[in-house]
Amino acid sequence: MQNANLPATRSRSITQQDVWQAADALLLAGQRPTIERIRLHLGRGSPNTVSPHLDAWFAGLGARLQDPQAFAAPASLPEPVNQAARYLWDAAQAEARATVSASYAARESELALARAAVEAEQAALAQERAILMAKLDAADNALAELARARDEASERAARAEAQLVAQQAENDAVRAALGRAQEEKDALLRDTASQRAAWDKERETMADRFGANERRMALELDGARVALREGQRQMDNERKAAQQKLADAAQAAGRQAEELAKVGNAVAVLDERVRQQDGLLAEYRQQLENRGEPDADIARAARPPIRKARPIRPARPPRFKV
Repeated sequence: MQNANLPATRSRSITQQDVWQAADALLLAGQRPTIERIRLHLGRGSPNTVSPHLDAWFAGLGARLQDPQAFAAPASLPEPVNQAARYLWDAAQAEARATVSASYAARESELALARAAVEAEQAALAQERAILMAKLDAADNALAELARARDEASERAARAEAQLVAQQAENDAVRAALGRAQEEKDALLRDTASQRAAWDKERETMADRFGANERRMALELDGARVALREGQRQMDNERKAAQQKLADAAQAAGRQAEELAKVGNAVAVLDERVRQQDGLLAEYRQQLENRGEPDADIARAARPPIRKARPIRPARPPRFKV
């Protein structure tokens, strides 16, 4: 081994051999080689130049320590120097062992801390996995519940749709029945209007006939005219009542049969009243004939024909419920 204390010029750049020799000298002197100590020992050099050479020296130190001759003193040295060299060598090895042991202890501590951190992390992960599994089970249950709810909703929707279709068909049937009832009502109204027009025409004919003979029969037929007017008023009132009943029947299709029956009865009463009036007129004419009045033939000619009331056909009851 070359002596690290050999003089060196400042102009020469620092090499790896310079750094290694300085590190060996510091180690043999019982000091730990550092960048600043090597720079002081060499008297030159920058930290950026010394640092990589010193790292290489530490990297090869282990292999050199296994070689007993790596730091041995020359054989030509005196025995005291050799003893001092051996002492320094033993001290360097002890320091190296202490450094390695401390490094191993630090690494073991770091490994223990890392192991504890990993175990804690594993426990946390296990707990988190248990929580996630519980959430997953809850989600599966919720999805199953949602699937059941969806199936039930689908069944309810299908039933509702079927009911809607049935209700639509029933509504169509009801509308058709209402249409038929409306047609029957319109037919009844037309029939009633036709009968009412015939009655009005007959009444006008009777009024014309009575008007032609009114001047000749003024004295004899005053009571008859009064009775006729009274009957006419009653007939108009009853006709208006019948019309009101017909209007009520047009508003409610369900009450058509009953209202039309009442109208038929009212018409029958009117026909009966007309027959009564005709009978009364016949009695007056008979009285005139018994008196021998010259106008008996005229009164007989003015007598309206007795007309048989035509029965009104009752309406068929509706085949649906209103």
